[in-house]
Amino acid sequence: MKERFKWLDKATDFFGLKEFFDEMQYKETKLVKENLKKFIFDELRAKALRAKDSKTAKKIFSARGDWVLSQNSCYHASIVSSVSEEVEYDESLLLWHIATELCYFKTPDHNNQNHSNDDRDPNREFCKLLSEYMLYLLVMRHTMMSAVAGIGQIRFRYTCAEARKFFRRVESKSAWERIVQKLMNRFKGKRSEPNEERTKVCDNLLSVNTVVKPVEVKGDRSKSLLFDACMLAKDLNEMKKKRWMIMSKVWVELLSYAASHCRANTHAQQLSKGGELITFVWLLMAHLGLGEQFRIEAGHARAKLIVGK
Repeated sequence: MKERFKWLDKATDFFGLKEFFDEMQYKETKLVKENLKKFIFDELRAKALRAKDSKTAKKIFSARGDWVLSQNSCYHASIVSSVSEEVEYDESLLLWHIATELCYFKTPDHNNQNHSNDDRDPNREFCKLLSEYMLYLLVMRHTMMSAVAGIGQIRFRYTCAEARKFFRRVESKSAWERIVQKLMNRFKGKRSEPNEERTKVCDNLLSVNTVVKPVEVKGDRSKSLLFDACMLAKDLNEMKKKRWMIMSKVWVELLSYAASHCRANTHAQQLSKGGELITFVWLLMAHLGLGEQFRIEAGHARAKLIVGK
């Protein structure tokens, strides 16, 4: 069966249809719920109110997570560095996507009251939805992310390859334990939960000793971000109950940064097809006066368009 799928992958790649079939297989359309729309709107409106002069507006406009962290007094070195200007945008996006998945599917710590209430925190779902959406844009919507994508495709492939290598090694060690567990579940009449496998995967990754940074072991040739993201996830898990709140705000910043750096004609083309969330965020930012083409002048109630941009 696996050989058949390998043959199909090669055939679709040869005829230039791989992206089309990948989208059919992995893409899932979801409606943007009202509470997420309101959350994004409130975040951007709050920033617009803070942007009282050009200098502040420029700082807010260019932020991609660092503004949120500074406003919430989050100064953990690894978390701050993951969204700093020294790290390329596509690298930050992939780091935060993997870290969000690891935090989301991690086995709940029932001894920790802050983590036991995660399921009821709407910010947790906001993080999950925005994280998956941004990865979708990076991997499958190259034209929309071309200005900020960098070598995102290469990093993504390296990271996937390292993940496959890691789990082949884990599976070979735990094959017997998995067989026994499945037999026990059948005996007890249990069915595996849909997210059960993902939880095991995340727990396996988080159990890896990542005290030493991967770049110090492998050098800077490898573009994989798998274990760097594990380190980030562990640091995020150490945060208290406001963890998901801060993470969701960072995701809005990552989204708005990409929206404002996407070409205007690309956004216009998307509107003719019904529009992407990122395009509506771009329009909202324009309306609020947040963006390179706009600035809020002192003494004026409306944003002013800068001619020539």
